[in-house]
Amino acid sequence: MTEILLNTLEDERRYVARELHDGVAQTTLQLGLQAGICRKLLERGNLEMLAAELAQLEQRIQMASSQVREVIADMRRPQIDADADLGEYIQRAIDLHLERGGPPVECNCNVSAYPPCSTQQKLALYRITQEALLNIRKHAQAQNVRVEMANDEKNFRLVVSDDGQGFSLNEVKARPTDKGGAGLANLQMRAQAVGGTLTVERDATSRWTEVKLSLPKPGK
Repeated sequence: MTEILLNTLEDERRYVARELHDGVAQTTLQLGLQAGICRKLLERGNLEMLAAELAQLEQRIQMASSQVREVIADMRRPQIDADADLGEYIQRAIDLHLERGGPPVECNCNVSAYPPCSTQQKLALYRITQEALLNIRKHAQAQNVRVEMANDEKNFRLVVSDDGQGFSLNEVKARPTDKGGAGLANLQMRAQAVGGTLTVERDATSRWTEVKLSLPKPGK
């Protein structure tokens, strides 16, 4: 278990570094280039083009600020009571996804399916849902998303699915963590940390990509 937790922390460090590189670092590089353009336009006295460039510069500054806030927010604990049930944790992850412009989510979360969970387990399941939804926003080009919780005699299941373009699981697994492989590794490590298993596959219709967490019930 200690090894799993240490690997998870290390993968998350790489993941955050990649998010900063691909988002904030790229945006700030563009800011520097655009500031140089503005200086040249000012020197030439081309005020009309300068005004247009400054408007774009302002938009990029706001984008960089938003990217930084999102990275910081994602590293914090969710703003929800520690004694809230699992459904409330999952709903918070969905609300955050929608606030950030993600595609609509159909939530089929049966209250009777909620297993007895510690705060740590609820937080882990929240993070799995949060990261699965983040991957959908960034990569899937999906129009619709489903989040489902179900129950059988032995296992509790959490499924996050989307109707996007899908991906090659083997290809993603083969990527270094700093080149895009960390997202899936984080999901699987989090599942292992709470005693579960996580798989990613296409459904029987080949229309939906499904992230499936299976968690044995206590005593099973």
